[in-house]
Amino acid sequence: MYDGKRFDLAMVDNDPLTLGMMTLLIRRDLPEAKVIWTCRRGRDAVARCLSAGSRPDVLLVDMSLEGMDGVEVCRRIREKTTDVALIGITSFSLEHYAADALAAGAQCVMDKARVKEICDAAVALANGRMPQTRYVSDQTVARSHAPLVAHEGTVADGGSVAGSGLGSGVSASVAVAALTEREREVMRLCAQGRSSREIGELLHVGESSVKTYVMRAARKLGARNRTQAVAEWLMLQD
Repeated sequence: MYDGKRFDLAMVDNDPLTLGMMTLLIRRDLPEAKVIWTCRRGRDAVARCLSAGSRPDVLLVDMSLEGMDGVEVCRRIREKTTDVALIGITSFSLEHYAADALAAGAQCVMDKARVKEICDAAVALANGRMPQTRYVSDQTVARSHAPLVAHEGTVADGGSVAGSGLGSGVSASVAVAALTEREREVMRLCAQGRSSREIGELLHVGESSVKTYVMRAARKLGARNRTQAVAEWLMLQD
């Protein structure tokens, strides 16, 4: 997608000191990137990413934004476009945000203090590769876009998502098709009553990865939590 020499990068963070420092460090350590803008509000970041004239190739999204939080920023951008790679950044627990952010279309979630690693991830994404980091999506930008579009259309058509399962707006075939093969495998094991640790051992992945798969599957199935997700999964098997 890119020639590996130059790409546009932007940031949204509610701390002006963080924005200033990260801009300086990125400009120093990442000559391939041009920081085209920074902002402090999630709504502003969404608007700029959805405008062709200000759309970056890579957006760094602070997870703990005030007002519209980082997860919602990722979701609103990914629902509308596959042209922006999203890197969630935080100074708090990565595990706290990872599952929701990845389910909302982010490509990875990283420690805000590890600027060099964030730069490496940005270069990888700008060149069509997945970054080598702990909390990373197993889906391409395009694949993470598809289920969110289906979800948005369901809500627009009057289907209930949160609070009442799939509702009348989502067919079983659409819900199942939205899940990746690994998410289906995890849901099958969850339905057997296995714990995240047991599933991780069976699939040779970390327990945190299992929780990420469950959270993604839950969102696609219109469930609020693991228990509801399992219930919806079992209903779809009938």
